[in-house]
Amino acid sequence: MPTTSNRALPLTRRGQIVVGVITAVALIGGLAAFAVAGGGEKSAAPTSSTSTAPASTTTALVTTTTEPPAGPVAPLTGLRVADPTVPGRPVVAVKVDNLDAPRESALPQSGLAQADVVYEEIVEGNITRLVGLFQSRIPGEVGPVRSARTTDVHLLPQLGRVLLAWSGGNGGVVAAVHSSPALIDVGFDAATPAYHRDRSRKAPHNLYVDPNVLLARAPADLAPPPSLFAYRSPGQAQPSTSEPAAGVDLTWGGGLASSPVAWRWDGGSKLYVRSQNGRPQSDADGTRYSAANVVVMVTPYGASAADSRSPEALTVGSGELFVYTQAGVIPGTWSRASEDQPAVLTDTDGQPILLTPGQTWVELPRAGGVTTLR
Repeated sequence: MPTTSNRALPLTRRGQIVVGVITAVALIGGLAAFAVAGGGEKSAAPTSSTSTAPASTTTALVTTTTEPPAGPVAPLTGLRVADPTVPGRPVVAVKVDNLDAPRESALPQSGLAQADVVYEEIVEGNITRLVGLFQSRIPGEVGPVRSARTTDVHLLPQLGRVLLAWSGGNGGVVAAVHSSPALIDVGFDAATPAYHRDRSRKAPHNLYVDPNVLLARAPADLAPPPSLFAYRSPGQAQPSTSEPAAGVDLTWGGGLASSPVAWRWDGGSKLYVRSQNGRPQSDADGTRYSAANVVVMVTPYGASAADSRSPEALTVGSGELFVYTQAGVIPGTWSRASEDQPAVLTDTDGQPILLTPGQTWVELPRAGGVTTLR
């Protein structure tokens, strides 16, 4: 199991950033298109580390969820809901574009602020793509919708049978999706009326879906998802293994289109707020992306059988874990026995990790891509 290294040297990190900016300016004209298309510079993975965080500022709207005093609990958030039909609703998984390159971008996205859970995975060129899980709240528009990867074929069966909104893929990926008994294809080709293109945006970053239309197509016997996490009771204290932490920085392996991510604890909202490429990342309506929990599962990647250039996250197995919740980090281990089971999260004492009820982002970086901010 990878281990956390000694404290990072802030001066060295700043020097690396300056050199990286100069290099990017010199090379961007010739290499940006290559990086966006799937190529990327290979670079040595940084070690997992800690550093001191600057003061956190929130520059966009951060919304908090008001929980009713009574009612059933939504399976993917641990929050009570007023509508008794919500816990029985199936889940819609939507593949969302996250390209954020200098000359081409999918930002801002729409609808992710209302997802119960968001997974972030590495694709070609060390770009990341997102999978939003919608169950307790169903927005009218989510996107831009992009193609699936074989990572999704192995990741999503933990939810049981799931509606998958996607825009296709190469022949190998399409065959893998169609052969999976856990994935119900409600992608663009199968459910075209649920999708539309925003002609004010550049293709392919302009395809959007209405998950409500997809839910109307769900089989009558489609069950709700199981809970992916265990949650603390109101007022329950953090475990002794929790350490104070201001947030986390994530890198994906380098390349001109690879976008570093930062999560910072915001004391006002009691949530973590997200930035990408040094800028606050928000939904199209201005809502800053935030989360009650950021679950960082350090994950090995192999080559996809559908395309050797495409990384595939190996999410069955075990690895190093960092859970950021309530202004602290709980280090530990994740383990997942099979594709139809969620990962088990345990701390360094071997005890189950309990999350804060609310939205959760699950990050899947490679080893060395995690820096905890103190």
